[in-house]
Amino acid sequence: MINECQIKEILEKPELVTALKKYNFIMKRLHQTDVSVDTEFQTTFRDFYQMRRFYSDEFASQYFALLEQLKKTKDVSFQTAIDKLLQVQGTYEMSFASKMIHTINPEHPIWDSVVTKRHFRINPPAGKKDKKKACSDKYDYYEKMFFDFMKREKGRLIIRLFDEKFPDEKISDAKKIDFVLWQDR
Repeated sequence: MINECQIKEILEKPELVTALKKYNFIMKRLHQTDVSVDTEFQTTFRDFYQMRRFYSDEFASQYFALLEQLKKTKDVSFQTAIDKLLQVQGTYEMSFASKMIHTINPEHPIWDSVVTKRHFRINPPAGKKDKKKACSDKYDYYEKMFFDFMKREKGRLIIRLFDEKFPDEKISDAKKIDFVLWQDR
């Protein structure tokens, strides 16, 4: 597990400042614009979440239309997001479903396969008969583990050190932890 020295090193990375700017732009702009047509929002989102590498422009277009539709629902569930993305992509997009619900409600953690495996020892579901339910169950389990981590000494340490380094940032504690754990690769 990550230690205090590693956390401090991560918080000193110049790319973290760049990532914070992009993230803040996304979160601020979400409710100021129609994200289904705002190309600046879409470009920033795709770059920040690395959507450009693996997904077509058609997927992105439908993703942003769905984000625009769902952003008015503060408590949109992971199950809803994964169901909708399954209709769009035909695959179980755990990561992008979690990014969608996090963008709408930043208290939700983001599913990243490296973070979930490395820090929580959770793998994505594989070979399940009811994969949709398995994905939702895994995310629910991850969310519980993540919130438990937030309350423990190491989670509180990440939040405290993040706040000391970036005292003016107004982002969720979940995202502070996500920024640090995601950089610990």
